[in-house]
Amino acid sequence: MSYLIVYMHPSKDSFNGAVLQAAREELDKLNYPVEIKELANEKFPPHLSKEEYKQSLSGEYPEDISKEHEKIKKAEHLIFIFPVWWGGFPALGKGYIDRVFSYGFAYELEGETPLPQLNGKKVSLIFTTGAPEKEFHESGMYGHMVELLDQSIFKFCGLELDGVLHFGDVIQSSDKDRQEMLKTVRQFISNLAEKT
Repeated sequence: MSYLIVYMHPSKDSFNGAVLQAAREELDKLNYPVEIKELANEKFPPHLSKEEYKQSLSGEYPEDISKEHEKIKKAEHLIFIFPVWWGGFPALGKGYIDRVFSYGFAYELEGETPLPQLNGKKVSLIFTTGAPEKEFHESGMYGHMVELLDQSIFKFCGLELDGVLHFGDVIQSSDKDRQEMLKTVRQFISNLAEKT
């Protein structure tokens, strides 16, 4: 199984950065090929311009987006690592979806009927919130957000959601708690790999 990790936090010097490192180390330990897309570090431009949008409808993509398409084609499993900001992906992550999950590559339309183009691939989510985990779940925000991402992006494009890992209250967590969270990340990745 080959993996593509899309890292959406603007800094690697963060708990999300530690999550990324733990996930990468576990995949390396299991001998699975993994490619990392660090959106901020690679200065990925998130803005979908009017011209690029129009060209994508004709199956024309800028060179940087064509390269991203190739990475997704090679990967069998995508993992998105991100902090929840304002109820969803950070702007970099949303911009990645806007530009890379483009028409003709990730989906097509027959009239108003979507034709998914990424069938057979899996996607997993590892995300953090400042809100405590229990509060985020009990408020319904966890369910609403995950369902929205699954229905409006993943299923729409043919991706199968395979595993969601959420860590809450990360800003106030102790070092000991964070180390336990990172152990959970490694186990989560190991469990994903076992399913293949």
